[in-house]
Amino acid sequence: MRAYQFLVTLNHVKPKVWRRLVVPSTLDFYDLHSIIQTSVGWTDSHLFNFSLEETVNTKTIEMVGDEESVQENFGMAQYYMKNPPEKDTFDDRMYQRFIRKQLLLARDIHLDEYVNDIHEFRYNYDFGDGWEHDVVMEKVIENYEYDYPKVLEGKGTCPPEDVGGPPGYEHFKLVMKDKEDPDHAEMKAWAESQGYRKFNLVNVNADLQEEWC
Repeated sequence: MRAYQFLVTLNHVKPKVWRRLVVPSTLDFYDLHSIIQTSVGWTDSHLFNFSLEETVNTKTIEMVGDEESVQENFGMAQYYMKNPPEKDTFDDRMYQRFIRKQLLLARDIHLDEYVNDIHEFRYNYDFGDGWEHDVVMEKVIENYEYDYPKVLEGKGTCPPEDVGGPPGYEHFKLVMKDKEDPDHAEMKAWAESQGYRKFNLVNVNADLQEEWC
């Protein structure tokens, strides 16, 4: 089976959080979203998107999980077709931004359609906390022996959900490190309720195999 090897790195956190994945090429971008969630340690509790830059026509391709956003985008395209804005107006500036971005439904787009040409892109999760992941397609594996995704290696524990983004995570680590901090016990209990746990390669691959087999 043909597969892709990806390196996924969570930005703006220390220690560094990264995972090296192998993903069957037959899967789509929604599948990749689900695999990243399990591999990194998120709980799929918030919205996400993939953002890919096409250098030839300088267009941003954004893939999302919710159909409502795609439908709204389509409605806006229909509006602009019927009501083209006057040049050098505010509406025209909005239109120029609009036409430079193509919004697609992640489950409709197979990996093969883009990752062979665009090897680096962004995966964004939880627009409130603003978690940004760099995704690099490192190589194509022509004879992958499994029919499910695997994590080859990785380091770093994923922050808890709803911790408040990178600044909140820094505060969380300080409180968790100091057992004398008056908020330590409460913070620890909250983190456990959020599913916070250290990265374990064997456990993550067991979860992936159970999800995909």
